[in-house]
Amino acid sequence: MYSPDTTTTKQVAAKPKLSENERAVRQLLKSSPQDLWLDTLRRTRGTEHRALVYWMLCQPECDFAVAVHAFYRCNPTEYLDNPRPLPARPGPCEIFALILRNWETGSYRTHRLKVDAVDADPRIVSRVRQKMMVYPDGTLPFTIPPAFIEPTGGSPVKVPTHLQPNEIRDIWSLFSDLGLKVHKSPPGFARKIAQVRLLFARMRQGARQA
Repeated sequence: MYSPDTTTTKQVAAKPKLSENERAVRQLLKSSPQDLWLDTLRRTRGTEHRALVYWMLCQPECDFAVAVHAFYRCNPTEYLDNPRPLPARPGPCEIFALILRNWETGSYRTHRLKVDAVDADPRIVSRVRQKMMVYPDGTLPFTIPPAFIEPTGGSPVKVPTHLQPNEIRDIWSLFSDLGLKVHKSPPGFARKIAQVRLLFARMRQGARQA
C-alpha cells in the first residue's frame, strides 16, 4: 500500500495545501461505510478531485469496487495501446499505476460492493479484454489482475439514509462546496420550490408545443 502521507520533504512542499472542505470530506468517509465511498467516487469530476481519489485508494479499507471504478476512469485502453513500466511510487497523477501497485501488495481484497455498469462500462471492459489478448503472458510491463477484467460479485450500493449527500444538508454542503456532483439546490424547502417551478415550466413548454 502506497500511503499519500509517506512523501519526501521536497514532495510535501510541492503538494497543494489540503483544503478544509476536502479534509472534512475525508473525515466523513473515514467514519462511513464503503457504500458512501463508492457513491462519492461516482460524484467526482476528473482531475478536479484527483487528490481525493488518490487518498481513497491509499486507505486499507478501500473496497475492490472503489478500485475498479477508479481503474476504468483512468482509460486503461490507453495504457494497453502504449504499454510502459509503472513508476515505483505512483503519485496523484498516476492513478492507474497506483491501483496496480497497491494490488501487488495486497490491497482491495475486501469485495463487499457490486461493480455496476456505471463503475465499469461493459463495452470498455470488453475492449480491455480484447486488447490484452494481443499480448502473450508476461510481455506487458505491468499486470492487470483477472479480477479487474471480470468484476463480478458483491452487493449493490446502499448508502444509509443519514449519509445520503443529496438529502442531508451538512453532507450536501460539504459535497457541493468541493464541487462533487450533487443536486443544485440544498435539501429542504428551497429545493421543493425549485422543483415546483421546474414542473410548471415544463408544463408551460408542453402546452406551447401541443
